[in-house]
This record gives sequence, structure tokens and C-alpha cells, in this order.
Amino acid sequence: MGRWRQIAVASLVVIILAGSLGAVGRAQNAPLVVRSVLSGQVIALRLATTGQAVKHGDPLVFVQTSTGGAVPAAVAPVDGQVVQVMVGPGDFVHIGDAVVAIAPH
Repeated sequence: MGRWRQIAVASLVVIILAGSLGAVGRAQNAPLVVRSVLSGQVIALRLATTGQAVKHGDPLVFVQTSTGGAVPAAVAPVDGQVVQVMVGPGDFVHIGDAVVAIAPH
């Protein structure tokens, strides 16, 4: 596994854990904003859709990185339903950009 891919995977794990822990302090069923852990151009591959049911760990947004690979840039930190998708195919996202909002179950 390449060095950048290891960093991306480690960052994704940190974001997932932070999102899970952050759910404790939110009002029940308040939408949770999911942020990108990678920079790149959003591709249509398995892009989340409004109304879609998701489970913890499901990929929500894939980006094409500078190396040309399709990599998940955001995953669901909780089980729930997608209430808003803030990006579309062709958009460029940066690390930390809001990409999806989920209503937890």
C-alpha cells in the first residue's frame, strides 16, 4: 500500500471515530454533516443520493485523486438516511469540505 493511501486510510478512520463520538453531544436525530477526508474530483461512482439509507462505514462520496484512482472521500459515521448531498460529479472537494448530511437512526 502506498504511503499516501496509508495516510488517507488512517485519516478516514480518525474521521469516522470522531464522527461517532460527536454523535453523543448532538440532539437526537439532528442531521450529521459528513466531511471529506481527501481532496479530489467527485466521481459518480456510488455517490450517495438524498433519501438513501446508509449503514456505518458505507462509502458516500468517491473522488479521483491526483494519482488517478477512485478512493472513498467520505463514509457514513452512523446508520441513518441521507438528507442532503452537497456535491455532485465533477465538483472538486478539499479535505474538510462538507459533502453529505445524514439523519441518524
